[in-house]
Amino acid sequence: MLFLQALTNGILLGGIYALYSSGFSLMFGVMGVVNIAHGEMIMLGAFITYWLFEIAKLDPFLSLPFSLAGLFALGYLLQRFIINRVADEPPIASYILTFGIHLVLANIALLAWTADPRTVTTTYSGANFSVIGIIIPYIKLVTFFIAVGVVGSLYWLLNHSRMGRAIQATAQDREMARLMGINVRQIYAVTLGIGAAITGLAGSFVVTFRHIEPGMGLPYTITAFCVVVLGGMGYIPGAIIGGLTLGVIGSLSTIFLTSGWSMAVTFFLLFMMLIFRPAGITGKGIVE
Repeated sequence: MLFLQALTNGILLGGIYALYSSGFSLMFGVMGVVNIAHGEMIMLGAFITYWLFEIAKLDPFLSLPFSLAGLFALGYLLQRFIINRVADEPPIASYILTFGIHLVLANIALLAWTADPRTVTTTYSGANFSVIGIIIPYIKLVTFFIAVGVVGSLYWLLNHSRMGRAIQATAQDREMARLMGINVRQIYAVTLGIGAAITGLAGSFVVTFRHIEPGMGLPYTITAFCVVVLGGMGYIPGAIIGGLTLGVIGSLSTIFLTSGWSMAVTFFLLFMMLIFRPAGITGKGIVE
């Protein structure tokens, strides 16, 4: 029964991993950028939900549109006016720049809100139900289905909309897309906006069952990188596969080993994937 409980916990957690990692995968697939400030998008989405709950008493699930809109605007502006300036430079330039953005956002948040851990506690925070002895929290279950639905919607958007086709064309051949009349820099800005919006949405979910603080971003960035490597860099459905895989492995490691071993097992798995299957579990990821 302990194994089944750990497996269930891992699957539910994997949904959140998939949600914020899909934004990371989208940015890499289109722009080739490993966004080191990715975790700060989760942090800001979480704080938007936290402050709306504290000040306006707005239910966390009703704050989701605000997280989406706020983080889309931030992502769009960052790409449009800052990151686009190094779009044609070697990848190391964007890595250094996004690391700088990570430091700026984290320290601004620290000055504004201090390092005190916070969380959102609602009337249904501890609610759960049991199936054959397995405890399933309502919040995590609803979050899981919303997360999978959002990742599925992103995949549909990329394959069945005019904007999605423009994004894919830019990802496949930037110069040819430019010759066909696509504003590449605008597409980059929209792409980062969408990726940041989805990531901020994940932050709004995280604050309902975990403590948050301004310095929380970097560990989430590392987790997102591990997930997209497992599922395939730049392959959106792979984020679900990678997220579920990492969630289950992490949960089982915590239960049967110790919490300290969980991260060690994660990095070992990442190391093995990069050596033996760099295109990810699906075999459809970008390999460079």
